[in-house]
Amino acid sequence: MNPVHSFSFPEIPKELSKILFKNDKQRIIVGVIGKSSTPDCNKLVGFDLLTVHPALTDSGCCEGRIKFYFENKSNVLFLHFETTFDQYVMGDLLARAAESGIDDNFVNFNSRMRTRFARMLLFAIQVCHMIVLVEPTSVFDTSYLSIFKSLKIIREKYVLKFLPKLLKNSSVGNYMGKEARLCSPRFIFFFEGTNDIKPEDVDKLDALECSVEDDIYKMLRNEFIITNNSAMSLFSIPRTKKFVFFNSDSRAKSDPLIESIDLLMQYLDKPSGQNEADDEDLMCSLRPYDGYGVSAWSVGLSKNDKPKRSILALLKEHVSEAFEQGFDDSMSKYRGRSHFVIPGIKTWFEGFKLLHKIFIENFDNSSYEADDLDYKAFLENFHKIIDIDERFFAEICEHGLELAMVNYKEMLPHHYSSNFHEKKHQQAHELFIRYARGPEVERHEIKLRDYCDSIWLNGKQQCEYPSLRGNPCALGKHKANDPTEHSSGMVFVSACNCGRTQGHREDPYTIRQANYEFYQIIAKSCSNCNILERIKFPIFEPSSSDFRAAEFINKNLSNLMSFENSNKTPDTSTHPPLTNDQSPHLSGSQKSQDGASNLTFSMDDKDEEGNRPKTYASENEREENLDHESINEIVIKVGEHAAEKEKEKIVLRQPSTTEYLPGMLHAASPAGLLPQFPSWSLLCLGPSSIYTHNSGIPEHVQSGFLSGANFLLPWDVSVRLEHAQSWAASYEKIRNRKKNTAQAKSIETSNNFTLKIFIGIEYECLRGHRFIMSGPDSVLRGGSGIVRDSGSKVVFNDMPIYFPCPCRSSNVAQLMRVHIVTPKAPVNVILEPKVKMFQNHSQNSLTFTTGLPEPIKLSQSAYWILRLPFIYEGENGPLLPPVEVSPAGAAMHGVLLAGMYGIRESEISEDLA
Repeated sequence: MNPVHSFSFPEIPKELSKILFKNDKQRIIVGVIGKSSTPDCNKLVGFDLLTVHPALTDSGCCEGRIKFYFENKSNVLFLHFETTFDQYVMGDLLARAAESGIDDNFVNFNSRMRTRFARMLLFAIQVCHMIVLVEPTSVFDTSYLSIFKSLKIIREKYVLKFLPKLLKNSSVGNYMGKEARLCSPRFIFFFEGTNDIKPEDVDKLDALECSVEDDIYKMLRNEFIITNNSAMSLFSIPRTKKFVFFNSDSRAKSDPLIESIDLLMQYLDKPSGQNEADDEDLMCSLRPYDGYGVSAWSVGLSKNDKPKRSILALLKEHVSEAFEQGFDDSMSKYRGRSHFVIPGIKTWFEGFKLLHKIFIENFDNSSYEADDLDYKAFLENFHKIIDIDERFFAEICEHGLELAMVNYKEMLPHHYSSNFHEKKHQQAHELFIRYARGPEVERHEIKLRDYCDSIWLNGKQQCEYPSLRGNPCALGKHKANDPTEHSSGMVFVSACNCGRTQGHREDPYTIRQANYEFYQIIAKSCSNCNILERIKFPIFEPSSSDFRAAEFINKNLSNLMSFENSNKTPDTSTHPPLTNDQSPHLSGSQKSQDGASNLTFSMDDKDEEGNRPKTYASENEREENLDHESINEIVIKVGEHAAEKEKEKIVLRQPSTTEYLPGMLHAASPAGLLPQFPSWSLLCLGPSSIYTHNSGIPEHVQSGFLSGANFLLPWDVSVRLEHAQSWAASYEKIRNRKKNTAQAKSIETSNNFTLKIFIGIEYECLRGHRFIMSGPDSVLRGGSGIVRDSGSKVVFNDMPIYFPCPCRSSNVAQLMRVHIVTPKAPVNVILEPKVKMFQNHSQNSLTFTTGLPEPIKLSQSAYWILRLPFIYEGENGPLLPPVEVSPAGAAMHGVLLAGMYGIRESEISEDLA
């Protein structure tokens, strides 16, 4: 029995040192490296070499540990390398890395493991004659090819430059020559799996080994890891001997302790009377496997003198060749040029320690600085060359980054907004993600973001100052002293105040541009606007050059807005009550109470304060007149005109001449403040004869109307005069004088007169399309005949400010004009328009007014056009129009309140004139 001695480098027990270095014996150095799946990480178990199973002696594995195994009489020294490719070593390092956070992802961790394994493998190639690469499965791991190829590059580029110099300057290692190693070591591939081939199927095992040898040889040749000249190869492959072995003994992976205990229990349970031969056989079976405790290297053959399949038997053939002639696996052209040396074990060990320091220890010493430039370059670039994963991921990330940068720069305008910038960056990022993988993705994403931001911020940034319609300024980033210096580049088509002329308008940035200046400019191109009769709205008139915008506390404004939204009666200081000259008009509250179908008032009856009392229709009258399509009756009680002239006047508060209202007038605006310019327009287009109900609004009078949507709606109102025979007689003279006029038509039946008023609620989209609405949710569809829709639908209902344009559902049209054709009768149509706008789809609202203290009185037998504001703005900024709107939800953005129309008595003298 020849025991196998072992120790871990660098601690050598004295007794083993004497045995190993006795007589400076020559030994063939065999390195064992690769992978293991057992806790002891010992890959020599399958060699049938160890007298004691390592599971019973070894405490555990340690990365970087090198163990020496040798027998007294043997001429082979085994070097067992524990590396990061051993399963339990990698598991322990992975747990430590996860706990410490050294590696933020598995790719970096795996890269570090490959690098440490490659260092150990390169060291083994320098100090060994033969290397056994152990694989616990039956499949060759092709990831070794990239490591072999990288090590070949490192050896040729760095090792052959610095190592001969370092060895020459030292007192050891001269035996290695210019190749700086013992020889081109032979590689033996040892597989511990057999693809379920039984041990007795020797022919199948041999065929499998031959097939795998051919595959491995082709792969190594294709990657130029081995060449015709073995001296220039990383390692060599024997030309005439086997170099692949599959272990068919499954007991090599079994637990020896469990098997020994089972056999011991069988021995204790053995019945008495058995002979000594049986005892000897049982004791032999107690061994974990055949030859346990006896070196197979010294025995060589089994007791049956039959050749045994063993990795040691294969190694013995190669060792014999090494001692006889050395290894020379080059082709015939290069035979005899290979370096091969077998030094004494003492000499070799001194060189081993020097190379261990060069290839292992200095790597782990972070404070080490190499004097030799080639060696320094080797230390710095080793990881970069070995780590193909990081290089691969870095290269594909760089490639993806280049494509993404090019994609971002394509078709860039001179200036663009942050939204466009983000969209372009997102497109570039999506292209980058199609290529990029691995741990470098996040770093390259940051580089892409920085690159895109640098281009945008370096002269490409758009101003983006929003217009009153929410469109950003399209100019480059600039500092504007006035909002009018901005421009969104968008141009709309709008009609003038009278509607005759259409023109282009720029996207407004101030309320003055939107509601006043554009109409002043286009009036110069219109033949009507500047010459037509108009109603002037109150504006601020300064008394000196030292005037300013009013400042008020937002809290007070909020209180006023809350007060308005509570549906309480406004303060009379802000909204004075109607005087006796003012006739009650059709209010929204009246509409809700009696269907707005029967509104009566008296011109004689007054209360003590001179105000007319309210009168309401009876329940029966309400039920009879709920239909808006029915004729509406107004009862006028005529009194003395002299008394009307002597009615009381309420003193109105004079507006300020030093402070103006910065926004638009609305119900919550402070009293006594007026805007600098009017946002509304009301003018008389001419006599009522301009409009003919058979043909609608002529194109030369109003341009831009959609086909069939240019008709006004007739609103028939019944007027009954009580106790006013003289007034009726005067009216009859007017009728006889103008009896051929259709619009002055009236029917007298006991002082009953029917007035026909034409109403048109006009909408206009930003493309210049105009149309009339026949109701709150329907567009007028006029044909060749007379339009039969009644104006009651638009008179007694809130009309939405915004509505989808028929030209395209995505285009939003806005209520811009109200057309009124007054009748030829001794009454006046009065207007008091109010627009209620909601803020951000909430219940908070502002009700915008014209600012006139009294309802507007329109002249008789005339065509009047009321132009509404283009933009509505409160103290907190503009109320942006919706991007899109549906007919069902149009009223949620804003409405023109019902009840803006009314009828009042006119003077007889005015009519007779």
